[in-house]
Amino acid sequence: MLCNGRADICDLRYNQVTYPATHNSAAYDLKYDCKLATQTCLQKETVCQAQSQNCTAGWEVRCTKISNSCLDRLPGWLHWLCGAFTSVCQSTETICLGWEQVCTSSLDVCLLWGSACLEVIPAAALPCLWENQPGHTITQQLTDGIRFLDLGTCLSNNDTDIVMCHGNGITRAIGIPLDSVLSQILQFMLANPYEVLTIEFNEYDGDVAAISRLIVAKVIKYFTLPSGDLMLWPRASISEKWPTLREMILANKRIMVFMGDTYYSIPDPKPAWANQKDTWKKDGFHYTSDDTMPMQLNASYYDWCGKGAPTDGSFVQWQQIDINMGILAPDIIDQLKKGKIPQICIGPLATETNYAFLHAIADYCYPRWPYWFRVRVNNYWDSDVFKVANRFNDMNVARVKAGQGNQITPY
Repeated sequence: MLCNGRADICDLRYNQVTYPATHNSAAYDLKYDCKLATQTCLQKETVCQAQSQNCTAGWEVRCTKISNSCLDRLPGWLHWLCGAFTSVCQSTETICLGWEQVCTSSLDVCLLWGSACLEVIPAAALPCLWENQPGHTITQQLTDGIRFLDLGTCLSNNDTDIVMCHGNGITRAIGIPLDSVLSQILQFMLANPYEVLTIEFNEYDGDVAAISRLIVAKVIKYFTLPSGDLMLWPRASISEKWPTLREMILANKRIMVFMGDTYYSIPDPKPAWANQKDTWKKDGFHYTSDDTMPMQLNASYYDWCGKGAPTDGSFVQWQQIDINMGILAPDIIDQLKKGKIPQICIGPLATETNYAFLHAIADYCYPRWPYWFRVRVNNYWDSDVFKVANRFNDMNVARVKAGQGNQITPY
């Protein structure tokens, strides 16, 4: 039997294998979310009205309070002064009405932005800043050997559906529906019965409870077999040992699901197949989030790996090599506003970091931590991600054969 293309890893537990992964796996064929940007802008009308109402209410309260105080303090023959003050004070309400007019007049800009949005954002900006895997569908990634998919999700259609996306708020770009992604995964898994796959629902944009509910419903819909069995591996408790790849394949429960913060919004009892990612593993982004250049990323990994695993007997989280950098710096956004393409883009950065750079980090980091769960990159086809993952698995197999399997992970 071959498990994920190799016979020697079949009897390794799921958490003794290293998986080649893509960052923002469904970030291809994206479009800037002009509709959301326009809606967000138009919502300011409500803000304008609320500010005007608060302003008016505030003046009324102040005028009445001060006028009453005036009447209490002055003798009756001077009450005419209080009346004059009240008249002047309440006339200030015109300031509030004027503010509302000034505020809401800017709404014309929203409509103009909505109609010009796609022209304002240059087409080349999408693959530059948002598309981590341009031109490579989920099916293509799986066919090429990717075995870990990182999915970012956003609400759409008035919060009734989910699409794939990269970014959040008015800076997000949206892609294909989650249904399309899950359908591609299902077709591949049915056609390839000896493959084990990990799906992670990580970043999201929108109401977390709604997103969690939709993810759970769609995962169950697509991965329930005609027999009624799920293709998802369940875990009865957090201390239960992880299965071997052979066990997952023979049981035809070959998909492992991890979730980020969306996990906590799933109503109890949570499905046994849903795993909270941060319980088990440490994202590289945890210590590389400020890195925008390769040398910064390199320094972060050497610093983190140099510290090594804790030796106090506490649980050691699975480690992950994530070769990606944050590039939406203010100066880059300014370039976009001017209709120019930034000089720093995902593709060129990936080319610079996906070969010798990746191997150097792998060589330095592997022996310093017990277990490396994934190797994740942008533009995976222009990389040595498969070579590095295979090298790690060669060493994982050697560790297990040497009786050091428990050093990789406690259970």
